[in-house]
Amino acid sequence: MTRGSTPPHAAVIYNPTRIQLERVTRLVDAAATDAGWGPTSWIPTRERSTAVDQVAEALGGGASLVIAAGGDGTVREVAGAMRHTRTPFAVVPVGTANLFARNAGIPIDTATAVRAVFTGEDRSVDVGVIEYRNPDGVRRSTPFLVMSGFGVDADMVAYADPVLKRRFGWIAYVVPIIRGLFRRDRPRVSWKEDGGPIRSGRTHTMFVGNCGTVSAGLDVLPDALLDDGVLDVLMVRSLEGWDGVRVTRWLHRANNPVARFSKGRRTRGRRVQPSAVETAGSAGGALRYLRVRRIDVTVSPPAEFQADGDGIGLVSAARLTVDPGALIVRLPVTAARSGRLRP
Repeated sequence: MTRGSTPPHAAVIYNPTRIQLERVTRLVDAAATDAGWGPTSWIPTRERSTAVDQVAEALGGGASLVIAAGGDGTVREVAGAMRHTRTPFAVVPVGTANLFARNAGIPIDTATAVRAVFTGEDRSVDVGVIEYRNPDGVRRSTPFLVMSGFGVDADMVAYADPVLKRRFGWIAYVVPIIRGLFRRDRPRVSWKEDGGPIRSGRTHTMFVGNCGTVSAGLDVLPDALLDDGVLDVLMVRSLEGWDGVRVTRWLHRANNPVARFSKGRRTRGRRVQPSAVETAGSAGGALRYLRVRRIDVTVSPPAEFQADGDGIGLVSAARLTVDPGALIVRLPVTAARSGRLRP
């Protein structure tokens, strides 16, 4: 900053039902002052406006950095509106799951996360987009930073009791998770990878991820990176009988600490094929692991889908694509040099 110039300032877009505003304001003001920044702008999310409106207000006010303070829903919506603006985006996670923060290496502790906002490094990351059609024929679109799909994860979101979630956090997801794991119905899914031939099969669960760690720290897409320009896809045929045994073995390998450490050393600086499952015949056909820039799917009967932990309702057809390097994210130095990012 040159003599006489106006110091930069940040804008915080926050969910007023999620954050302890007085505490977060105090932390942000202190960190901004230490960094030599000017007064921060505060913009609440509103029921009758969208993140596009709030981001426009922040950027129209000259913000050099836009911070989303809230849960994964707030983060997803603000990030989607920040695509291609080339203004850095940061996260202060105060939700139940905080999936993007955990995947990106952003501290969950509020004070630590706020300090990282003003001392971190900027990295370009990909954004996923799902364009989908509901059974009533209405077409919609929403971005996602972590993951979309149907099955166990979407059932967990769709059937969690909102009152229990507010009062007890993760406990509210226990019953929906069990329900999803033991669900026997498997819709017929037809899919096309990057414009290739149509394939089909009965599918219990489908994860389409920009990164791969889901609830309870479970890594379902162990080789997914936030900035590799592709989406990783895991399709699970069923969780019954030997299929269930094969899926359990694969998840055990994918989440083994020794194997993950070794994989991280092997893959540093280069992109490799998934370490556990890759082709259609792997694990006796119980699992299918794909890497795509676009995947078109139809689901019959329609299934409940989710995007970054928010239910988007019953979906009969969808196109999921990646928007490479569309978002500049301010990350802690340690996260920017490791985690789910290329070196």
